[in-house]
Amino acid sequence: MYGNSAVTRKAVSLLLLCLLTCAVAAQQPEVVTVMSKALADIPDKEGVMITVAYPPGGADPVHRHNAQAFV
Repeated sequence: MYGNSAVTRKAVSLLLLCLLTCAVAAQQPEVVTVMSKALADIPDKEGVMITVAYPPGGADPVHRHNAQAFV
């Protein structure tokens, strides 16, 4: 019964790793580009509209955008 303890530990470790990986991946917000359009009056600039869907309990830390943004 105890001869397979190393195999059991490896199996449990692998299972925990898989569960943690899935939990971390599940916490990522889903970002979808709704629209992108070149700004005619400003060369090399574009306007981009996105939606960000956070999972339950998800959030972004306070941050800044080094650009103009409508939120």
